[in-house]
Amino acid sequence: MTWAQFDGAVHAMAGEISATYTCDLVVGIAPGGLYVGSAVASALGKPFHPVRILGRTRDPLTGRMPKVMAMPPEVKGARILLVDDVIASGMTLRRAIDLARKAGARQIRTATLLSRDQGASSDWTVLVMEGPLVFPWDYGPVAEDGRFDLAPEPAPTSPRARSRA
Repeated sequence: MTWAQFDGAVHAMAGEISATYTCDLVVGIAPGGLYVGSAVASALGKPFHPVRILGRTRDPLTGRMPKVMAMPPEVKGARILLVDDVIASGMTLRRAIDLARKAGARQIRTATLLSRDQGASSDWTVLVMEGPLVFPWDYGPVAEDGRFDLAPEPAPTSPRARSRA
């Protein structure tokens, strides 16, 4: 999947969501739900908040088991959209729904970019497939179309330029 395909998928999903549901905020489940959730939130014009759910696997960068982040306080009394990149068993979304309920969410709906069709499903999904899918954040440079310089030369600093902080 390219970034352009990702953008198209997110906007298609956001269009379907907005036709039947109005959320107050979007909560993205780390790590993959951060990309999808922030993009969906932007397409819907809603605030975005991240959450990390304890999983069965270790963080590939630290080797540690991830910790559960608390739901943001804005969840209390809100209609929320929980977003993740993939749903397979549904365990992560179930944990996130439980956390959101405990935090006082008024209404909870779910969205995923990809469903593995293993019995669990979200309220909205764009792709249903069993085979591998490589998301754009899993490979190569972010600026795949060459519009951005990935290694720019540092700008010369002026001796008069100072931070006011």
